[in-house]
Amino acid sequence: MSQYQETRRFKCTGDAGNPCIVIEQIRVADETMSSPRTDYMTVDGDVANRLDKKHFLILMKGEIVKVQRALRRKH
Repeated sequence: MSQYQETRRFKCTGDAGNPCIVIEQIRVADETMSSPRTDYMTVDGDVANRLDKKHFLILMKGEIVKVQRALRRKH
């Protein structure tokens, strides 16, 4: 089973102004993986795809959200 480590959170808004938090996480390498992989998901559990530096696509909703700011990670 894969292990994930959260690296950053992004406060985003959609076209309708709805707020959304996107979590960046790294799938930690194990013996079957040669290097870590970055994945994105919302706090609601929807899978996201990073389009560019300022935009994510929420896959199940087909909604593009814009990054307002990166949030600090809680230690």
